[in-house]
Amino acid sequence: MNQKQTKRETTYLRFFGLAELADHGARGILAFWVILGMAFFLFGDQNLIAPNMKNIGASLGITDPNEVDWKLGGIIPVLFFILGGVVSLSMGYLSQKFSRKNLLLATVLLGEIPCFLTAYVETYDQFLVLRTLCGFGLGGIFPLLFSLIGDYFSSQSRAIATGYVSLAMGLGVGVGQLLGGILGGADPINGWRASFIYMSAPSFIFAAIYLFFCKEPKRGGAEGISGDELSHKISLKDFKLLFESKTNLGAFLQGLPGCIPWGVFFVYLADYYEHTYHLSKEISAGMITFAAVGIFIGTFFGGVLGQILYNIKKIYQPWLCIGTTFFGVFPAILLLYSFDIVPYMGLFIALNIFTGIMISITGPNVRAVLLNVNEPKSRSAIFSIYNLTDDLGKGLGPVMSAVILGLTPDRGLALSISILFWIPCALAWFLILFNYEKDENRMLQLMKQNVSNV
Repeated sequence: MNQKQTKRETTYLRFFGLAELADHGARGILAFWVILGMAFFLFGDQNLIAPNMKNIGASLGITDPNEVDWKLGGIIPVLFFILGGVVSLSMGYLSQKFSRKNLLLATVLLGEIPCFLTAYVETYDQFLVLRTLCGFGLGGIFPLLFSLIGDYFSSQSRAIATGYVSLAMGLGVGVGQLLGGILGGADPINGWRASFIYMSAPSFIFAAIYLFFCKEPKRGGAEGISGDELSHKISLKDFKLLFESKTNLGAFLQGLPGCIPWGVFFVYLADYYEHTYHLSKEISAGMITFAAVGIFIGTFFGGVLGQILYNIKKIYQPWLCIGTTFFGVFPAILLLYSFDIVPYMGLFIALNIFTGIMISITGPNVRAVLLNVNEPKSRSAIFSIYNLTDDLGKGLGPVMSAVILGLTPDRGLALSISILFWIPCALAWFLILFNYEKDENRMLQLMKQNVSNV
């Protein structure tokens, strides 16, 4: 590559806040964008059930509304995320023994093949097994993604980079849910089946590109450390040591209650709009898409804003997350009661977008925080634990909502209770606030000691 091409490429990447990618060459740049593509489609199948719960239930012989809520909205997410959590936890160890590139390819295939086959199920048991097996993909890819991002980017731009990754994941969830709603509305019998094919097939193309044309970054490259300093393999003792960081502990604690309300948004909210507000399936899915638009905005620009605040003063980043998480509760609850009192559809759309922005700013920032306070050799392990707590929250969210929905006829009240779990999430951020700088400095000092001992 000549100097003129390199300069143009660097300018292009700087425009997107990704100038550090230029140091990894053309194959590294391609790998980053292909990873985003795989994340988009892998997360795209996560909520394909939500807009078609009753259609899927009818196709599989389940007609009782409470049974639909429990079997499709409760049991399946629990098993999906339990398997994902176990797989995620194993990645901290496996990524130290095997190539992260090969592990990433394996998780994509193990997640997308069952997703593709879901389109052809004939019984609930088949559906349950295949949807559970999809947990291999989401559980495995999460710690690998952020381990790779930590080696592509330094702490001066990681929040922006994690914003891109979080945006790809969130965009996949939103587009998948919209596609499922559109196809299910057009063809209640087979439309939901087609959505599983459309959201899985492109991943095989991205996987082939990644296999033949891409390479993974050097582990620890963003910190400028050598392979000798990363020769130590993660053990059970190391997992225990990760909990000695109060910033890590705060991230785990905020993840558990913080994920429960997401079960409302991506499992029950479309159904709530359809049957409580009496909107059509297409309009209900459209409202969720507007919320997803807000999530896309909040995810990306939340990462950008968090990075700006971090570069000014590190503790401003946690303050941003505390404020948006706490105050995001109010518009989220308002969504459940405002449709009949909002005079214009445009205002209701704006409320969906604003809610999406508020509730999504934390995502890219907590991931950047974890990258900043953990050594390169520990990042796969720390994200495997974080994803385990994240999956536990996502699994419990729909289940708790399903249980409450079975106890009270007031669906708005049941979903509001779930949303209130964002308050303890915001409180857990104070543990990060008071320890962030100290834990990051401790990590940097530990790395310097490792260098001097090599």
